[in-house]
Amino acid sequence: MKIDFDHWSFDLLGGCFGIAIGLGLVRFDFGIIGSLMVDANWINIDDIGKLAAINMLGYLAGSIQQAFTKSRQASIRLILIALIVIIFSIVLEGRFIHFISQSIFRLLCGWGAAHLCTGLPSLALEHVPPKWRRQSAGLVMCGGGIGALLGAVAIGVFSSTSAPSSWNVLALLTVILSLPTFKLLSRNFQLHATLQKTNFKTVIEVKSKRKDRNYRISILFIVLGFSFMQVGQVPVILYEPLVAIKEIGLSSAVASNIDGLFGFGLILGGLIPSMISSKLTTKSLLPIISLFGLFGVILFGISRNTSMLSISIFLIGAWDMMIGTLTFDRLGQLCDAELHRRSWALSTCIGSLGFITFSAATSQLSNNNIGLILVLGIFAVAIHALLEFAQYFSIITQNSLIDSK
Repeated sequence: MKIDFDHWSFDLLGGCFGIAIGLGLVRFDFGIIGSLMVDANWINIDDIGKLAAINMLGYLAGSIQQAFTKSRQASIRLILIALIVIIFSIVLEGRFIHFISQSIFRLLCGWGAAHLCTGLPSLALEHVPPKWRRQSAGLVMCGGGIGALLGAVAIGVFSSTSAPSSWNVLALLTVILSLPTFKLLSRNFQLHATLQKTNFKTVIEVKSKRKDRNYRISILFIVLGFSFMQVGQVPVILYEPLVAIKEIGLSSAVASNIDGLFGFGLILGGLIPSMISSKLTTKSLLPIISLFGLFGVILFGISRNTSMLSISIFLIGAWDMMIGTLTFDRLGQLCDAELHRRSWALSTCIGSLGFITFSAATSQLSNNNIGLILVLGIFAVAIHALLEFAQYFSIITQNSLIDSK
């Protein structure tokens, strides 16, 4: 039987693996390697937060650039360049050990990751039939968990104590995962070169924009809620190895394996929303899932043994990706195609600003006041939960007003 590599299912694979690189390998797995770099005297312990902030500064720049790129062809070209930049940056990060060089490569990786995470989802879902849209969105977004899990497990198995070889492992994974993404970009670059907008599409978008104006407040709550979720996960992404090693007394290898639970949670977090009955709407799921995230970060903050830490890491990973998947799906329900992409990019922009501010502000506390960092993270997630409830009640209020007219 002949395999059709142009089928939309292969688009999902390319999108999934692209998110695995941008979200999993570039962002989530840096906390593991950051600890190994400290042990190898490449950087100081407070440099982990600084490098993460620099990475998010690049992410912010890439998100803004992708949001304001109007041409679809130019967007695909930027994603292609970003993928190449990430590969070279990760390879070189294992060769240059100085903080300045690490800062440059972290900045470039962040810029590239932003283009993958903000531009690839809509591209991968473009040819998916409407009835498979929600499930497919979950499959693409869970790529972040796949990348984080693969990276954490590979480092724990093959290079749990060596910073240089850990970067080599990460570089090899990046190259392998990039192959389906290159295929997706190549095919769509050729396809979009021949596409032109029709008058019918313009009429549809004009009608959709009327709907967009009715739900502006709800969209704002959703965007801000997702942004505070990104801020609240900073302590886990950056300082989980430190909590595991210093507070609980685990070895670096065990800490890396536990961090793999975060990736496993991310994978399930992308899949679970697609398996839940459509009777439980996305707007209802967002506040419910936010409470699971709040419980997870509180449990992480009070963890004093391996079991509590493992459960909290898994819950936070699942919460992270469920909120991301549901936010992307919900914005698609409230916005037309153009505003959907811009709203998603705006969410990541604001979240990046929060991540940068939080990481930079708390980097000096990582040596002797890690507890305060955890409390601030809990506070951010509490605000996230309040905003998710606000979007739910604002939608109900808006629908009531529309029905009463």
